[in-house]
Amino acid sequence: MVSDYTPGDWVLGQWQNGRWWFPGVVHSIGEDGSVAIQYDDGTTEIRPANQVKRYDWQVGSRIDAIWSGDGQWYAAEIVEADPDGARLKVRFDDGIEEETVTGRCRSE
Repeated sequence: MVSDYTPGDWVLGQWQNGRWWFPGVVHSIGEDGSVAIQYDDGTTEIRPANQVKRYDWQVGSRIDAIWSGDGQWYAAEIVEADPDGARLKVRFDDGIEEETVTGRCRSE
């Protein structure tokens, strides 16, 4: 089966078939088209191709991020992104801004 992805592609994977999409890099492609992902937070998982999409976060994207103040997830918007996209500045819905990394973020 031909895949839309190649090792090294930055993608969003639907973690454990749940509602959340997490960023990661394609590690390998299975013969059935499944995608092995090394997530930016260090975890790994194999997802069917229909639960993987191209990384599309940019300034203005709505995401959830872990706030350093208490380690919990909160709704936020990306307000700045490094050219490589791995470091972000987010504004939480309560107005607090914080720098973070993609491994501490997710989207629906």
